[in-house]
Amino acid sequence: MNKAMKILLAVDGSEASLTAVEEAARTPWPVGSMLRIVSVADIPLTPQWRLALMPSGEYKEWMRIIEESSVENTTKAMARFGEIAGAQTEMTAKTFKGDPKIAILDEAEHWGADLIIVGTHSYNALERLLLGSVSRAVASHAKCSVQIARRRQAKGVDGKAMRILLAVDGSEFGDAAVEEIANRPWAPRSEVHVISVIHLPFTPNPETQSLPDSYYSQLEKAERERAGSAVNSAISRLREGGASRETPLTLTSEVIVGHPAEIIIETARKWGSDLIALGSHGYRGFTRFLLGSVSYAVASHAPSSVEIVRKPLGS
Repeated sequence: MNKAMKILLAVDGSEASLTAVEEAARTPWPVGSMLRIVSVADIPLTPQWRLALMPSGEYKEWMRIIEESSVENTTKAMARFGEIAGAQTEMTAKTFKGDPKIAILDEAEHWGADLIIVGTHSYNALERLLLGSVSRAVASHAKCSVQIARRRQAKGVDGKAMRILLAVDGSEFGDAAVEEIANRPWAPRSEVHVISVIHLPFTPNPETQSLPDSYYSQLEKAERERAGSAVNSAISRLREGGASRETPLTLTSEVIVGHPAEIIIETARKWGSDLIALGSHGYRGFTRFLLGSVSYAVASHAPSSVEIVRKPLGS
């Protein structure tokens, strides 16, 4: 339990990245965990003819300003993280030049990160934006788990107690999400609500109308058994993982019929989750896809932070 983690936190000086810093700082990480804050000087592509017309001194000054801004981003992020979290997590910082999407992914792989944390655009009635290009690329292509950070609506006890919505489906990817939640040193009074969604995607058509009614009832029965088993297994693992905690997690669960992504998002909204945790792919998913459709939809539209858990390589 509580295995130390290597957390890569990407910042760019925006309000979204400040939210990522603050959410990372409020999260209790396992003892011995290391945080690396990275900022990438995104050098805009400039036509060669414009560069040729630009005095060399002006170009160097332009580059210097961009690079200094990147350093300033990491400095401010480290200061803000320290204000909230104190010295409980070892911190380092690095800056890069280039495409943020590529630099973040390369550094995460080179450093051996367990988790990448990035901010994203808010999502409300006036700002119907999906994930920003950087957070979308990182979520889709990272080889480790990724957290899309959004600001909490309610800060809980001392700003650290969490309401965690854990979506499970009995797949190996869902099991990885359960392990991640079970092994984290969550603050006292934190709650985990485990859900599993029964999805019955079959629509009658000329080919299926000839099937007996018992086929659909058997299908629903099998789905209910799968979902119930996934929930029970997750609750059991969470209790086992919390045996050594001073204050056990408050655990609740339910099985719901509907479209998985829609149900997860709506449940998170109604329940007031601080974090949604789910596997990168579902039990019907195909690992050849970069990111499962459900996890991508949840990451894009959820009202809270979302952690997309990937299985460790080689497991």
